[in-house]
Amino acid sequence: MLGRLLGLLLASIPMHMMRVAGAELPGTQVSEAITLIENAKQNRDAGYFYRAEAQYRRALEIVEQTSGARSPDLTPALNGLAELYFGARRYTEAEALARRSAAVVEDGLGAGHPLLATALHDLAAIYHAQGQYAKAEPLYYRAVAIRETALGPNHPFVAATLANLAALEKAQGDYDRAAEHYAQAVRIREEAFGTDDPRVAEARADYSAALRRAGHNRRADTAMGRSASVPIGASIAQTETAQ
Repeated sequence: MLGRLLGLLLASIPMHMMRVAGAELPGTQVSEAITLIENAKQNRDAGYFYRAEAQYRRALEIVEQTSGARSPDLTPALNGLAELYFGARRYTEAEALARRSAAVVEDGLGAGHPLLATALHDLAAIYHAQGQYAKAEPLYYRAVAIRETALGPNHPFVAATLANLAALEKAQGDYDRAAEHYAQAVRIREEAFGTDDPRVAEARADYSAALRRAGHNRRADTAMGRSASVPIGASIAQTETAQ
């Protein structure tokens, strides 16, 4: 569960979003912060935790000094650091960072901004990984609603949150509702990536498993379709940006 959630957690925000609030960061500081965040992500992916942590924190410090402690420009560093702590199962620290990210985005960009949906999705996944389903579920629903409005109902980011929501419902034994949300994720990903994509295969496998747990064995067999011949492991490490 942790690996699959981590694969969907905390989209890497494009670096041009460093000025999402309209703050004009000095060019040298922007360049340094971007480089630090990019290097931190590489080090995180390579397993160099402490090196990545130091780079994310330095980037955060630079942006705080130039844009202020409440600026949405902080979100790339906040989200990256939260992802790092999530992967290390340091959930308390990850939660605090995700909450801060959500707060600065909502205050600076509004309650309907897609970056807020990312922060809510992230926070929900942190609760989800700890089994705090009552806290996670409404955040997933809110993230889905924002993404459907801001990005369109067929955007892959919508599918990412639906898949996490379905996994939560499956964990609670609500297999019919989980199957419904997995089916939506399958449809969106098929339209976005084609039927042979590993991300579609993974969603179909999850959909089939939920149907089977709900007692719909024939539908489960049909749901797998051609996904049985597509390797599904490749999709687990994808970030939302890659989806």
